[in-house]
Amino acid sequence: MEHTVKSMRGLYEKSSPGNVYYKTTSMCPICNSFLPGEVVGRDNGIFVTRTCEKHGIIDGLVCSDVAWFESLYKFDVLPNKPKSHSNSIGRGCPHDCGLCSEHRQSAGTAAIEISNACNLRCPVCLGDNKDTFAMSAAKVKKIADDLIANQGSVDALTLSGGEPSLHPKIFEIIEVLERPEITRIVMNSNGVRIAEDDWFLNELKKHPKVSVCLHYDGPNAQEIRGVRFAMQEKALDRLLKWNINVVPIMLGVKDVTEPYLGSTIAKLLTRSTAVKSVFLSLMAYSGPRGSTFPGNPANRLTIPCALERLESTSRGLLRKCDFMPLPMPNPLCAAIGYFIVMDGEITPIIPMVEIDRVIDFVKNSHFAKAGDDMEAILKYIINDLYANPDKHLENAKLLSIFKRLLKELFPDGRNISVEERRQIAEERIKTVYLMQFMDAWTFDSVRLSKCSCQHLFPDGKIVPSCGYYTYHRSKDPRFAI
Repeated sequence: MEHTVKSMRGLYEKSSPGNVYYKTTSMCPICNSFLPGEVVGRDNGIFVTRTCEKHGIIDGLVCSDVAWFESLYKFDVLPNKPKSHSNSIGRGCPHDCGLCSEHRQSAGTAAIEISNACNLRCPVCLGDNKDTFAMSAAKVKKIADDLIANQGSVDALTLSGGEPSLHPKIFEIIEVLERPEITRIVMNSNGVRIAEDDWFLNELKKHPKVSVCLHYDGPNAQEIRGVRFAMQEKALDRLLKWNINVVPIMLGVKDVTEPYLGSTIAKLLTRSTAVKSVFLSLMAYSGPRGSTFPGNPANRLTIPCALERLESTSRGLLRKCDFMPLPMPNPLCAAIGYFIVMDGEITPIIPMVEIDRVIDFVKNSHFAKAGDDMEAILKYIINDLYANPDKHLENAKLLSIFKRLLKELFPDGRNISVEERRQIAEERIKTVYLMQFMDAWTFDSVRLSKCSCQHLFPDGKIVPSCGYYTYHRSKDPRFAI
């Protein structure tokens, strides 16, 4: 890790007068012009600032905690670079996306927009779906083939849109993606079809590699999604009844979903073994509707603030210290927490281990691997609990939990398959992700150059997701804007 710390430390240390950390390319959220920008520190947080000739000085809040930001260098690990790039440097970021030769990170999660048909018009939507195209299964297969040829494998391939469940060939598409190089197939969904269509769930049940990333926004869902929370709750109940893997995704919106973030996520973690992880996506002011959603983009929820809200609204079941920046994309983009869930109780893992050991374990991956490294970490925790019985409250209880998990994952005298071990790990170890996507207010080309969430296109291009939603989607010929 030491070589990484030395090479990346300067990005998060103020290097010039005026509390400037580094220079970047940003954009004007009003006229969409690309402008020279700076990432600066102030008493109330970290901002991307720029000056537009037409609209003056514009600041976008990217991190509400200066100390959190200045610790990020530890998590900015050396990246896994893509094997090849389709574009050279010409006009600069984000115009040269393809990926361009300056992009530093392969995809941990890749997304394909398989259609732009949708049965809702969410007030926070990043897109403006007009039902103008539906991709064939053969085309999806070709896109996946190209990705695998470029980077060998991918942790998760996401089917997006639009509303993917409406695609007339959705199950043909799933079938062409059921291959060992794709660890997980994720289908985004608003839940409308899932809440009513038994046939659809019966067919989906035949594909255990699929997880449904379901909108699940709590009591104020109507305000941000345009649907009652009761519909989202019904969709979740039905997925659990059919025992289909589900990843609830909650939108973090200041003053809207903020008051109940922690209580909702804590309940989801203990609700069912079919709930594999929980996503908290923080509001991005992008797209025809998302960019006009009421609120102040300069006073938004950022990851450190959202973690504080998780702690205060979960009565301490989820604490800020239970999470760390995710060491794969730019660490400003995401945070992660690992929790053992057994017998209705939530036990955090990260505070039990030296942070450098956890970083080395999960670096350059969106998911923890249930292999030798995980076994070593569990044994380290158990040995530490034995050696330091006064280090933690309820030491004996913790020791019992970690020994039980170790025995289930690595049973004595019996070999289990990699896939079986992964399934056990995902039932017992739940992951909470916080994702902070950029918009025009916070756009930062330096941060974008290490994006590991990437959109895949029929012509072979790959575009970092934040660059896509802030700029490229409006120029995509498949969409009628």
